Amino acid sequence: YRLIIDRKERNIILKAIESLQHHLPQGCDAAIIVSAHNRRYFAGFSSSDGLLFVTKSRACLLVDFRYIEAARASAQGCEVILLENRREQLLKLAQECCVTSAAIEARELPVAEFARFKCDLPTVRFDESTALSDTIERLRMIKQVYEIENVKKAQEITDEAFSHILKFIKPGVAERELALEIEYFMRSHGAESVSFDLIVVSGENSALPHGVPGTRKIKSGDFVTMDTGAVVGGYCSDMTRTVAIGCVSAAMRHVYDTVLRAQLAAEQAIHAGVMCSAVDKIARDIIYDAGYKGCFGHGLGHSVGLQIHEEPRLSPLCGELLMKNMLMTVEPGVYLEGMFGVRIEDLVLITDKGCEILTSSPKELMIL
Repeated sequence: YRLIIDRKERNIILKAIESLQHHLPQGCDAAIIVSAHNRRYFAGFSSSDGLLFVTKSRACLLVDFRYIEAARASAQGCEVILLENRREQLLKLAQECCVTSAAIEARELPVAEFARFKCDLPTVRFDESTALSDTIERLRMIKQVYEIENVKKAQEITDEAFSHILKFIKPGVAERELALEIEYFMRSHGAESVSFDLIVVSGENSALPHGVPGTRKIKSGDFVTMDTGAVVGGYCSDMTRTVAIGCVSAAMRHVYDTVLRAQLAAEQAIHAGVMCSAVDKIARDIIYDAGYKGCFGHGLGHSVGLQIHEEPRLSPLCGELLMKNMLMTVEPGVYLEGMFGVRIEDLVLITDKGCEILTSSPKELMIL
């Protein structure tokens, strides 16, 4: 967990709670929040377990003995209650706050846990729709200053790790060794953790968008794709670079140049007010027109924050408009099954007139 010491950040968290209180789903007296990332977002406190009970006039964070001291010291905008007998305490809160209906995080709450809430609160009607999840999602789309600063620091570490790993990439080194070295560097240079299980794949494995680093050793003539990210203050960064070892074929260079053109064109088109699907189309058309239709099977990008994948998405199916202070990845790729793949990914901050590219690592083809 993290102690919150910045006054501006405390005020923002208080406003987040107030905004949720003003936007409770229609017909609901309360919201029950169980996911760790949303508890952190609204209370400024992270723990593996606990729940946040929010009504229009009250917010209570319930945590067990393992976290109570830390929560009392750092949680913001809510009462902190020692969780001892969940059923009795929830019934008491519902009675004190006159709660007869409550919204749940439909996208986050396991079926068994939901059944337990219904057992604990038999007199409460639950809104099982995605209304609460949708509300929280929209609140979290626009990043506050402290969130952006944490992501920028995480991205700085990620860029430093890329520079560091370049001198380790050579024939005979295993993918797993490189992944471990990147993670060690990140953690030893200020990262709380990595954003996800790092992806370091080479040769034919680079055609796997989410390949797992294994024992395969780097060879001359390989592409090596590295998808990495660090966590600072609970916030994630995300970056992908693909480098070549020794030499590249004409086909490899053509794929790389195509992916880079697609990425640069998409970043040039990004600004507040443009539709997510329109940005995806710009990159996708370039890749498809170059002869790689069917070889770019994922969306162009996604938002990042407390989670590595947040909304909105740069994809053919997303009709959301980009807004100022959204944080998005831009990561086109081409994957040729059994041969090789290329992905290039930047992290960008949406502005009124364009975007600020937070990733500083070079993108031109590097042959090591």
